[in-house]
Amino acid sequence: MKTPNRVRLIIALLALLPLIWFACQVALNHSPIAAVHTLKADDEMLRLAADAGFDAVVQIFSWREIEPRRDDWYWEYPDFLLRAAAHYDLGVIARLDQQPYWATKPEREGNTPPDNLDDYANFARAVAQRYRGRVKGYIIWNEPNLAREWGNRPPDAVAYTEMLCRASRAIKAVDAHALVVSAGLAPTNDQNANAQDDRVFLETMYRAGARECFDVLGVHAYGFGYPPDDPRGAHQSLNLARVLDLREIMQVYDDARKPVWITELGWTTRAADEHAWQVVSPQQQADYLARAWQRITREWDWARVATIWNLSRGGVTPPLPPMDEMMGYSLLNEDGKPKPAYNALRAELSARWNQRLTRWTNRLAHVDPSPIPILAADEIVHLGDND
Repeated sequence: MKTPNRVRLIIALLALLPLIWFACQVALNHSPIAAVHTLKADDEMLRLAADAGFDAVVQIFSWREIEPRRDDWYWEYPDFLLRAAAHYDLGVIARLDQQPYWATKPEREGNTPPDNLDDYANFARAVAQRYRGRVKGYIIWNEPNLAREWGNRPPDAVAYTEMLCRASRAIKAVDAHALVVSAGLAPTNDQNANAQDDRVFLETMYRAGARECFDVLGVHAYGFGYPPDDPRGAHQSLNLARVLDLREIMQVYDDARKPVWITELGWTTRAADEHAWQVVSPQQQADYLARAWQRITREWDWARVATIWNLSRGGVTPPLPPMDEMMGYSLLNEDGKPKPAYNALRAELSARWNQRLTRWTNRLAHVDPSPIPILAADEIVHLGDND
């Protein structure tokens, strides 16, 4: 006996109902992209990021490593990173800074804006052209409201805005769909030659015309030793809720339609001297990061990316000294073993419905039809004396 076509159609639709319901729940359940900031990710770091359930990594694309001499390009590391990240199903967000020494006179080793902003724009254009469609977003510089990230000169929001706009135009010229992310600003109340309040800096950027030059506002969100539910305005606004001050500035300048990406988020388990008051225990770090993720997911639907600072270990290249401030924020101990924070985040992220659906569908659908090269054209490999 043949089953009528109408009956078969009804049966098929009924079979799809659980999947349709599941997809609707995923769409309604806001959950930001979970990212982790790596210092110079190798295979082990990427595997740890994927095992924890992160969706993406934020990685510095060091200008001085990629273009150590003008027009002399070394793409080996970023090429590796993009291929390795794809292997682990991780997206890549690129932070573009660390000028080469030839770009400033006299030569400066720190993070210093170049003498000619066109040099930086050319670098940004070259990166975007090479990795068109493969990089999720380009972060333009880092914490320019600190003198130590601005060539040890007083922070200058107008000058940074010019850098941002030139880089944005250069990137869009070769990849119109690329997302340009403004630099995450350091949360600080200082107003002096060493640092400028991030809220004041952002307002100055808007007045200088930055609104037309970025697609996403990058922010740095730190807890400063206080729990993630510490109320807005408490402790001189040095807490996680300070992000709301920056969001309010976006609203004032009619820019709230843009998303916010938290490109650094963390609490430290070690710090020295004047920063010792920020230290939390390893268990507190784990608890605070898990609760911060929950708050962002529950309350801040405009925060589309949340990036943990950081995933690093001691004894690697480049090695981190035992008391380096970055080690205090890391999800790993110096020996590379996970801190409680790593395990707490893995538990949080593994519960996300959208991650489950994404991983499941990727595994089912990931069939690469392109041929696998057995023999290919030679590649030029630089064996120079630069780092």
